[in-house]
Amino acid sequence: MGKKKSKIIEFENDPVSNQINKKYGAIVESGSQVLATLENFNTIGVSPALDIALGGGLREGSCVVMTGDPKTGKTTTALYFAAKAQKAGKNVFYFNTEGRLTKENFKGIKDLDIDKIKIVQATDKEPMVSAEKYLNTLETYIKNTPDLVAIVDSTSSMVPQDELDGEIRTGVRNALPRLLSMFFKRISGDVARMKAICIFITHNIANTGGSRYSPNKMADCGNMLQYQAGTNMVITHRGKWEVPKDSGNHVGQVANWVIKTSAAGGTPNSTAEGWIRYGIGIDECQEVAQIASEFAMINRSGAWYTISCAVENKDDPVIKNWLIENEIDHENDEAISKAFKFQGMEKVNTFLEENTEITQFIYQQIREVFL
Repeated sequence: MGKKKSKIIEFENDPVSNQINKKYGAIVESGSQVLATLENFNTIGVSPALDIALGGGLREGSCVVMTGDPKTGKTTTALYFAAKAQKAGKNVFYFNTEGRLTKENFKGIKDLDIDKIKIVQATDKEPMVSAEKYLNTLETYIKNTPDLVAIVDSTSSMVPQDELDGEIRTGVRNALPRLLSMFFKRISGDVARMKAICIFITHNIANTGGSRYSPNKMADCGNMLQYQAGTNMVITHRGKWEVPKDSGNHVGQVANWVIKTSAAGGTPNSTAEGWIRYGIGIDECQEVAQIASEFAMINRSGAWYTISCAVENKDDPVIKNWLIENEIDHENDEAISKAFKFQGMEKVNTFLEENTEITQFIYQQIREVFL
């Protein structure tokens, strides 16, 4: 049987558009048709802080570029998102072009199902994989795999075939940026059509060719990736995360994100503070606590902190059920206030870690305010 042709819509009083659609295919649509298509794209959350900056999360049908220095949390963030994507029913593929993937990368991500993630990388049977092979493989997956989430870690480490075949020398310039530019132009339509999410991780390098007013660093492979991607995320290392503070007990790191653009509609150049805990990934409890404190959902009085949004919403089913399960009279305001009052922010974080339903309740309160 032949391929069934899609019905071409006829426009009233617009014979030119009708003629174009008959000649070239249905390439002209009305604004309402396009809007209806765009409304079918969902977003998948990354973390509370990043979701606010991104405008809800990472949007289906888009390419994402994560740029930053080494060891700032790019891979951890991408794999943490992969776990979220798996819960949303997505098929996750990880392109390990750097060859640095370790068991700690997988074991350190909460809820990541390693049996359901597919790894594309050099093997004993295929020890040298060119940039062309990686990109052609990715293009094949994009065109043929529904609900795809692909992570390329990293574009900076891919090597074109000409460089693999030739001698080590400095004369080869811009081969990879040109290859990536061609690739992005080829896949943009298919990424949208298949509602795929493609994450490209790249590194910062020194910007030696600009003027004194240019930034000190730029993305490897040039600026092309940032122009082609719908979402551009830049991460920098802010400092160590020690619990208790200044104790020397290094439990993770704090990262600063700048969301230059977001396909989900976030405000350009929004910022987010990410808390990455070793052995977990992104610590959502810490992020929720920080955001809630900043916007008076958790109130401070001296050394004491009260989860005021829970106290004020005692009749909400989530809060009411929690009070009943913990044998607290939901009509007794004093008892409720005491149940959500803690000495020190660390005890607030511990409480949120142990009571995930309260964490999710606060997160929903945050989303209602910002999203």
